[in-house]
Amino acid sequence: MRRQYKRIPCKGDGIRVEIVTETEAQVSDISRQGIGVKAPKRVMPGTPCTVTIGTDGSLVSLRGKSVWERFAGYSINSHGDFDGLFSAGIRLEEAPEDLMTSICSGGCAGAEAVRVKPSRMNVFLIYTESLPVINLSYGGLLTESWNSWEYGTEIIARLFLPDSHGPVKCLGRVTSCQQVNHGAEKKYHVGFEIIAMDDGHARLLRAFIQMRSVM
Repeated sequence: MRRQYKRIPCKGDGIRVEIVTETEAQVSDISRQGIGVKAPKRVMPGTPCTVTIGTDGSLVSLRGKSVWERFAGYSINSHGDFDGLFSAGIRLEEAPEDLMTSICSGGCAGAEAVRVKPSRMNVFLIYTESLPVINLSYGGLLTESWNSWEYGTEIIARLFLPDSHGPVKCLGRVTSCQQVNHGAEKKYHVGFEIIAMDDGHARLLRAFIQMRSVM
């Protein structure tokens, strides 16, 4: 069957898409400078993150950046399958004093380097994945990710095109996710269908594709 839209090869052109990802993570340790987490998603070094922690009946959101990441074993998902589990270290911009006091139970006041290992403490992790685009059409795009994506997941994306004054924003849906070899590590080719876009951004995308089609 003929494809509805022509696909434009983009690999190696530096075209990328940014997608906000949300996941629950378990805290390994925490200090005033940073927080260590274990999550079912890879958080590559240099990735900006927001960590939301519930403590004393309230929620606190902390901003930071991932500084290291490594494989930490496997977990079993709701379908009974094994998923990868990854550790990451996030350097915080600032941790409120009252948060650290409650976590440390008052025992780490004035100790900047103290790292506390809380018992069964979970957080909500929000971060932005920057994915290189392999090919692109008016109806969707194929990207490369370190993480697997569940079919049907809806995402808000910002697509960065060459010589564009700003990103093309759209709402997308995962239509495929195929594991590919990347040395000793896994990568995934993830396809997204574009399901909504405003008229201005649609014109930018159409103009870019038309220009590439005649090159």
